[in-house]
Amino acid sequence: MSANLPVLIFLSSALALTALMTLLILWPVMRSRESEHSLLELNVQVFRERLAELEADQAAGRVDDTTFRALKTELERQLLSLQPEGGAKVRESRLGRKGALGVMLLVPVLAVAGYLALAWQPAVWTWWQVQLKTGPLVDKLFAGENPTKEELTSQNLPDMVRVMQARLQKHPEDADGWFMLGMSYLQAQMADQALEAFDHAWKLAPDRDDITLAYAQSLLFTRQGRLDDQSRMLLSGVLERHPQHEGALLLMGMGAYRAGDMATALQYLPVLKQVHIARTGETQSEAITEVDKLIALAKTGGEKAAVSGGIKVTVKIADNLRAKVPSGATLFIFARALNGPPMPLAVVRQPVGNFPVEALLNDSQAMMPDLSLSKFPSVVVSARISASGNPVGEKGDLEAIAVPLTQNGKLQTIEVLINQERP
Repeated sequence: MSANLPVLIFLSSALALTALMTLLILWPVMRSRESEHSLLELNVQVFRERLAELEADQAAGRVDDTTFRALKTELERQLLSLQPEGGAKVRESRLGRKGALGVMLLVPVLAVAGYLALAWQPAVWTWWQVQLKTGPLVDKLFAGENPTKEELTSQNLPDMVRVMQARLQKHPEDADGWFMLGMSYLQAQMADQALEAFDHAWKLAPDRDDITLAYAQSLLFTRQGRLDDQSRMLLSGVLERHPQHEGALLLMGMGAYRAGDMATALQYLPVLKQVHIARTGETQSEAITEVDKLIALAKTGGEKAAVSGGIKVTVKIADNLRAKVPSGATLFIFARALNGPPMPLAVVRQPVGNFPVEALLNDSQAMMPDLSLSKFPSVVVSARISASGNPVGEKGDLEAIAVPLTQNGKLQTIEVLINQERP
């Protein structure tokens, strides 16, 4: 009922305004009717009073019969002289009553028709309904409250993003709001928009570790896991406040290794290993094995060890799309988990050349140790041609339909065809 209250208020206000306008239009007609009836009744009353006086004078002998008849005839003539004008007004008032009834029906009809023709906007009405449904949940999130599972499942992500954007236009200083908007963009695989939202949140609250780490991780994701100056600065800030922050150590060490900065990788990866052992008590876990492997590779200058398994991908393009390939475009070949995180497990990025194109996807392209290709038995492989170079799909990109694949620990071969344009 509370969600429909604004709608009821709007409809009630519109009906009340229509009724008021109808009354303002009819009021002069109603007043005119009353005035016409009053004037006619007054003339009749005056006639009766003068006739009664005349009859009294005749009875008292003050007026003879001849004079009485002459004066009475004059009174009747005067009254009759008023009848045509009075009758016309009566007929006019009758027409006024019909007109008033017509106006009472016509004004609401014209009001509704005018609103539908000039002011009705289905998109505005839809947006209003979205705000009524999603606004309370977003307000709860902005207030730091945890929504129920039922509240979350009843929503859809695009609507939540739109409402968050509207709220932040009114309250641009809300760091939590920008942070949640960035997380929503990540869920929608809109990395560039997520970076912008995280940048706003970080500038408002530069000491917030959760915001800083989300910002740094998003930067690494858009740069194929490679550390750059901005992500280095962000992670350094977290480690200055918390030197044993496991998440920051992982991102710093892995990002440095992927960027070819072996000195930085060897500075943080051994610390990450000791912090992880101290927290879990495990010295032979899979995570420790992966970190040891990276440390060994970093000590040898980063040469890639032989990678077992992997996927050899051949990318072709449909003949009808060849002319649509933009100049200077970028080709992305990637694999994602069939049931798992949305970010790619392995990505090859290169300028568009001659087709067919061959590429090898394997664990060496993993952005994080626990998100390597070989750890997910069921994956989907696809390819995309991007005019902007953005790893996140955009309108107009040329794409292949994702091909599912079950890995068997050995090198496998697969073929994908770019045959559709992203709407």
